[in-house]
Amino acid sequence: MSHRNLLPVLLLALAAPACAAYKIDPPSGFVEVTATDWETRMKAQDNVGLRVIRSENFRGGTLGYWAADLVNKLGKRGYTLVNQAPATTKNRREGTRFDFDYTHPMNGKPKFYSVVLFVTDKYKVTMELAGDKELGGTYQGQIGSLTRELKVRGCKAGSKICRSPQPPRLQSPKPDPLPGEGPPDVTPVVATTPASP
Repeated sequence: MSHRNLLPVLLLALAAPACAAYKIDPPSGFVEVTATDWETRMKAQDNVGLRVIRSENFRGGTLGYWAADLVNKLGKRGYTLVNQAPATTKNRREGTRFDFDYTHPMNGKPKFYSVVLFVTDKYKVTMELAGDKELGGTYQGQIGSLTRELKVRGCKAGSKICRSPQPPRLQSPKPDPLPGEGPPDVTPVVATTPASP
């Protein structure tokens, strides 16, 4: 190939989009609300939300490490882990599903939140599903079919990260107190002003 013919080929290669970390089309019953290269948000008519988000993985970050991190952080925010199970994507990437119950802190309404975590050499990809608790059974029953529509990329050939084992059974930690609340075993101290002379 001559140098003259090589230039257009190189320009095309540079202009081609990079391989996305994940790919998913809106499942039946959902509409895509926003999509960027790092996040896709979808919504069902009954306000159940579906979000797929990617973030960078760091050296040493395994499925077990990020699963424990996720459960600990959510537990401290008042989410209670009620189920944990393996999950698989359309392109056979293994991940872990976590189902949580929680109460919305502003209105006291019970909610469900499910998150499926996939970890590759390059990325952490989560598929999140959330809504009112009474809708949880219906939507959580669809998670397997939803993950089978998701493709996750970012594994290197022979990767130990992409073939890391399922995390052990995890438990939510005790939640941190909400801002403005003291620990439950401490009585608030009421400031008093001294009497005027």
